Amino acid sequence: MELRQVQVTLNAPVGPLNEVRRQRIMDSLGSEFTPQPVPFQGALALVNQLRREAVFLTDNQIQFTVEGQPAQFSPSRMEHVFGTIRDTLLLDDRFPMILQVIAHKDANGSAFERTVDAFTPVPPNLMREYFPGLRGLGLRITFEEHPYVCDLRIEPLFSDPAYLFIQFNLGSQQAALSVSALTDDITSWMNRLQDEYESVIETIMGE
Repeated sequence: MELRQVQVTLNAPVGPLNEVRRQRIMDSLGSEFTPQPVPFQGALALVNQLRREAVFLTDNQIQFTVEGQPAQFSPSRMEHVFGTIRDTLLLDDRFPMILQVIAHKDANGSAFERTVDAFTPVPPNLMREYFPGLRGLGLRITFEEHPYVCDLRIEPLFSDPAYLFIQFNLGSQQAALSVSALTDDITSWMNRLQDEYESVIETIMGE
C-alpha cells in the first residue's frame, strides 16, 4: 500500500482571520510555508512546496495535508504544525478530529476483474449480464471503535486498473482530544491501516 494523501482536520474555534492574525500564523510557521490564493474570503492557505504540505484555516477549522508518491506523512511533524497554530491563536487544547487517508495498492492483475470476483458472491458472468459494460466493484466497510467512526473503501483505481484505490476515513464525532492525544491515535491508526487492514484487504482479494 502506497500512501498518496493524508489529511487531518481539526474542528476549532479559530474565529475571524484578520490580517494581524494571518501574519502571526505565517510568522510562527516560518518562511517554508508560503501563502496561496483561497477560494473564498476569510480563509488562509499556506503551502510548503519542499515537503508537499498544505495548511488551510477557516474560522472553524484547521487542516493539515501531505501529498506525494508516496506521501511522506510524519505524525510528529503534524503535531508541531497544529501545536504551533494552537499556541499562536491561544486556543484550548481540545479538538474534534477527522482523518482521511488515500492510498493505492497493486491489484496483482486487473482491479476491474479482481473486484468483480472478490466483492460479491454473484458469479462474474451473471453480474455482467445484469450490468453490461461493468468495469469493477467497490467495497465499503463502516465500523465504530469509540470514540471513532471509521469508513474503509476499496475500489478499482479507474485511471490505472493495475491498482486498487483505498480510502480510509476516521472521525472522532464530538469527542475532543488534545493535539498530543490525537497524534498518538493517528499514529496508531496509520500503523493499523498499513499492517492489519492491508492484510484484511489482501485476504478479501484472495491473495
